[in-house]
Amino acid sequence: MAIRFNNWIFTPRLIPSVVFVLLMILLLSLGNWQLGRSVEKQNLIHDRVAQSEASELVLSGKLVDVEKQRFRSARVEGYFDQGRQWLLDNRVRNGQSGYHVFTVFNAIDGKSVLVNRGWVSAGRDRLALPLLPVPTKKVELIGHLDRPESVGLRMDQAEGLQNDQLTVMQYVDVAEIAQRLGVDLLPYSLVLSEGQPGSLAFDWMPVEEITPEKHVGYAVQWFGLATALLIIYLGVNTKRVSRHHEEGLDS
Repeated sequence: MAIRFNNWIFTPRLIPSVVFVLLMILLLSLGNWQLGRSVEKQNLIHDRVAQSEASELVLSGKLVDVEKQRFRSARVEGYFDQGRQWLLDNRVRNGQSGYHVFTVFNAIDGKSVLVNRGWVSAGRDRLALPLLPVPTKKVELIGHLDRPESVGLRMDQAEGLQNDQLTVMQYVDVAEIAQRLGVDLLPYSLVLSEGQPGSLAFDWMPVEEITPEKHVGYAVQWFGLATALLIIYLGVNTKRVSRHHEEGLDS
């Protein structure tokens, strides 16, 4: 196939053209994905600000929509469960590997909630799990609602080291934990504020380190690569027709 533009002729070959189209689709898709991530991150920041200005929520047996109430301040009164605790692995703080510690908290109204107590170091020997005592008396906790974080794998596929009280996991599934313990857990977690009873090192970042502006910058890079690919493709497959060649074409 050849396309003539005055003194220029565009003669793309099949295989390079197929490769060009596939690469162009990939680059444009990556750029659009980054733009979408920028919008999501901006909405996340907006939600956090809005919920920080909302009134404090007292947790009870009544369920709340965590997607609508995410980041909202909340309080609950009751007792920490002295049984099993759950360690979310691969949580890095100040360059040091560790865990986020989740403990069941039994509210005085009979409901229970999974509490994110904060971060604890994994130590040099990862085979030795940390000692994590919890308060035994009735306490009132203050924190904010959030979805439990995850590193990507489902809990039933990624259980690691455990002992009689601690289980290391890559993914926190509230429903799965509730089923295993035989308790009625609210479908979200309470992230403790600093200085609360039973709290550990505070380590919570609701907005990832990549800002909306960085996502836009990444999108511009992908679109820039797509533009460069288009220019290269056109340049490689387009040639100026010489007068001698033009006379040959006319004959």
